[in-house]
Amino acid sequence: MRVSLDQPIALSAPEAQAAFSDPAFYRSLGELPGISAPAVLSFSEGPSHTTMVLGYRFAGELNSIARKLLDPGKLTWSQTTEVDLASRRTEVRMVPDHYAGLFSFDGWYELRATTEGRCCQHLEADLRVHLPLLGPLAERGIATAVRENLAATARLVERYAGSVPRERDHGPGGDPEDDSTGPGVAGD
Repeated sequence: MRVSLDQPIALSAPEAQAAFSDPAFYRSLGELPGISAPAVLSFSEGPSHTTMVLGYRFAGELNSIARKLLDPGKLTWSQTTEVDLASRRTEVRMVPDHYAGLFSFDGWYELRATTEGRCCQHLEADLRVHLPLLGPLAERGIATAVRENLAATARLVERYAGSVPRERDHGPGGDPEDDSTGPGVAGD
């Protein structure tokens, strides 16, 4: 199933990018709908790219059919985000710790300036649940959860960006109005 979403964020693209690239943002999160707060498993940054690996755990409710097939305690995964800082494009890949043959999620997102002081997180992804008959139903349910989590994360990143000093958003001496450079983004 192809997933294409546009999530408005009440921050400039550089401000949102700085928050999404900050491991402290992820450490500050509580639970999002249906998933645990992420653990920052690794983080590295260079002059042109940032890479982050986050660990997640399913924290929602499974219906009775899903519980027959899946152990909720084994619904854990890593999310790898690789960010091209210049383009603000983030490649996202989710890798299940268990049930690897049943689920795949690969995609990308960009933070795009929309109006002054605001941006949009544009996501394109391929989501697959490899189960006969039940796969398309599960894909639709997961796609709905992705939409809800993107919206919830947008509100959390707005709040987080408002709580950190301005020099973190744009670097020391950075120009908050300059939308042409800045740190990269790392997904949720």
